[in-house]
Amino acid sequence: MDLEGSWVWCLDPVNSPELIGRLRGHGRDRQFEVAWVGEGWRDLVATCHARLETVFPDYELLSVKQKFGVLAYQALPHRWVAGETRWSTQEYDDVQEITEEFRVQSETTCEWCSAPGRLREWRALLLTLCDPCDGRFADPPSETHESGSA
Repeated sequence: MDLEGSWVWCLDPVNSPELIGRLRGHGRDRQFEVAWVGEGWRDLVATCHARLETVFPDYELLSVKQKFGVLAYQALPHRWVAGETRWSTQEYDDVQEITEEFRVQSETTCEWCSAPGRLREWRALLLTLCDPCDGRFADPPSETHESGSA
């Protein structure tokens, strides 16, 4: 992959229409527009989604983002409805187990190109990158976006 011309900091309807379309159906109020992760984690996001959807066909996606250098895929087993108990403790734990598996994989996957990587703690923004990507891009990356969600 030529990182100079094709580097993508987020996955959105322009650069990832099929993936965002699949995720959108699980977003709160059926809305989901951007996964705030680099292109290198595209397969992690897609595979995590597929696993969750297989176990919990109506899971609710809260957000997908990079947090402290790792993948934070935040989801609930079923759609949240105020005042209702919609899932068991075991179902919640099962969602956490699935998302944790992909968080762990992201610890050793370059967020920008998917090559083997490691956490770069020296950066102002913690990122998991391979050596070439770490050396190629200034700190912080020029196209970062701080999501308003926690």
